[in-house]
Amino acid sequence: MKRAFLILIAVVLLVCIPITVATAQARQLRIGYITRLSVPWWIVCEKGFTDAAAKLGFKPVIYHPPQLTVEDQVRVLESWVAAGIDGVLIGPNDPAAPINAINSAIDAGVPVITGYGVDSPDSKRLLFEGYDGTALGVAFGKGIVATLKLAGKSSGTITYHTGGMQSTEDVASFDGFKGVVEPAGYTVVEPVLDGGDPAKALASASEVIALYPDLVGMLGYYDYTGPALGKAVTDAGKIGQIVVIAGLIGQVVPYMRSGAVSGVIDYVQYDGSYRAAEMLYKLAKAGKAGWTKVLQSYKKDYPANKLELQGFGWVTATKMNMQKWPEISWIMTLDDHQKKYPIVWALLK
Repeated sequence: MKRAFLILIAVVLLVCIPITVATAQARQLRIGYITRLSVPWWIVCEKGFTDAAAKLGFKPVIYHPPQLTVEDQVRVLESWVAAGIDGVLIGPNDPAAPINAINSAIDAGVPVITGYGVDSPDSKRLLFEGYDGTALGVAFGKGIVATLKLAGKSSGTITYHTGGMQSTEDVASFDGFKGVVEPAGYTVVEPVLDGGDPAKALASASEVIALYPDLVGMLGYYDYTGPALGKAVTDAGKIGQIVVIAGLIGQVVPYMRSGAVSGVIDYVQYDGSYRAAEMLYKLAKAGKAGWTKVLQSYKKDYPANKLELQGFGWVTATKMNMQKWPEISWIMTLDDHQKKYPIVWALLK
């Protein structure tokens, strides 16, 4: 009787184990993306991520923080890991704040990549996907200097408008910008901060225009600051007198058409978020024991656990007599950009 019972148990195990393994393999992976803020720029990032999910077959879980804070980013990351998320892409609002949460996720076998554009270099994150903050600041700086020179303005005050200065990207970008613009003969004031509030960005821009009579240039670093600066310049009757440079989002386009915004940078965030999603999918499929092999497959692209894309693009309303600088991969008009990137423009409109 005992022998018969043991045979029965063995048969049950042989039957059940393959079913369990098959069920686990068939389970749809869930991969999360914690962005920095609920604004249009990050919606383009989300689109790249979700398009990758649709192609690869995993379930995307997206969280856009309502404010530039770190507490909710950490809370969401911790809760996702506890709930069994299979991988996470996060753009930290502060490089230090999520270190423990990221490390705990990695220790638990959940792959974490930082990006797009923002890193937590002291954490155990597997990879940084994005761009170099200093290079972005330099690209912006050279762009505004070139535009000012074309406008015949060789000196004056330039302001830098942004949501906050907590992340490594924020600090590096401003330093890169200032390091190019001041030696060119302009005065750069300390960053004008709005805490991620578009209404405050507009109010601050209007105040700056009234405050500095020698104001010749304004840089809108966070996406929503571009339209805010464009409107402030328009309302002040300063189109053609103040050069405004910003990031590319749909709301800034009318101000480019009117001449209130002279040029914008395309960060290629759709492509970057797509690739990060692809990597996380492969990492999740491989399991912790296979992470190294997956990362090595991207090795030609990531020196020191850092991935940087093909650079930034410079977009103007109409063709301008500008030579491409090293930090810029290409220069094109709005119309040409629309033709080349129809997926992105479907979101920008």
